[in-house]
Amino acid sequence: MTTEHVKAAAPFFERIGDPLSLKHRVLRWLDLNLAIVFNLPTVGFLVALIAFPVGLVLWTSLTDWQLVTNQSPQFIGLTNYVRMWTEERWLNGIFNTFYFAACTVLGQLILGMATALLFNRQFAAKAFYRSIWMMPMISMSVAISLVWAILFNNTYGLLNYVLTGMGLPGIEWVTSPQWVMPSLIIVGIWQHTPFMTLLLLAGLQSLPTDPFEAARIDGASKWQVLVNVTLPLMQGHIMVALILRSIFAMKEFDTIMAITEGGPNYASETMNMNIYFNAFEYGYMGASSAKGVLFFTAILLIQLVLVKLRRRQWSY
Repeated sequence: MTTEHVKAAAPFFERIGDPLSLKHRVLRWLDLNLAIVFNLPTVGFLVALIAFPVGLVLWTSLTDWQLVTNQSPQFIGLTNYVRMWTEERWLNGIFNTFYFAACTVLGQLILGMATALLFNRQFAAKAFYRSIWMMPMISMSVAISLVWAILFNNTYGLLNYVLTGMGLPGIEWVTSPQWVMPSLIIVGIWQHTPFMTLLLLAGLQSLPTDPFEAARIDGASKWQVLVNVTLPLMQGHIMVALILRSIFAMKEFDTIMAITEGGPNYASETMNMNIYFNAFEYGYMGASSAKGVLFFTAILLIQLVLVKLRRRQWSY
């Protein structure tokens, strides 16, 4: 074999010159780490888009920064994190957030499973009724909220008109502290149940048919099939639906803002609304950043628990 043949058969990085040269070492490193090289632009973009804002929020949460009276941030450590637990309005916002999220997600799960079971059956004009049922999911939240605000009106709202027509007293739906959160929960269930239905229906249509056929052969009733076959097989799909819907329910903002703006007397103000008002109306950037960090941490912890439950090995 000639020298020319040996050179032609050698790898590219061994034919560029001295194996100890800088050029050789750089090309060899690039050849061995192509995955890192090609992902560097994406990593840089994510750092600029996520890491820098998150770091800025964390730093701001440790400062006393008020846009009007104290425009120069002053480092105060964890004071904002301690002080927020003495604010009654913030504590009320925490309760409203979890109350709204728990009730809406539970209501969406029950109603969504019922409608998913219905649409999983064959009946006339099923596609038409399914399209009608999905309409709230594709409508604008603010537009839907304004319609519901009209329905909730004490004087000319349709809901009180129906109640008085039945001889019942009208209800102060969104002007009473006792009724405002249940009213918003009704809106949340009505608006987002179609999304839950869509997720659960996809899960039902992916289930194997053998367990259902075996249950029918054994003489199981429809209720027994639902409890002992359908729901156990759907546990993984239900957890996915709960993960997605709990995230959106925890950070619900536009619907509540359009209907009540957090009123009356902050009775419907949630955590993210409290953060918004403190930051952009009152100018307390440091305290708002600390509350934002806590809000994010609460959502993250809840999702970690749900994801851990999702990843467990379900046994049937």
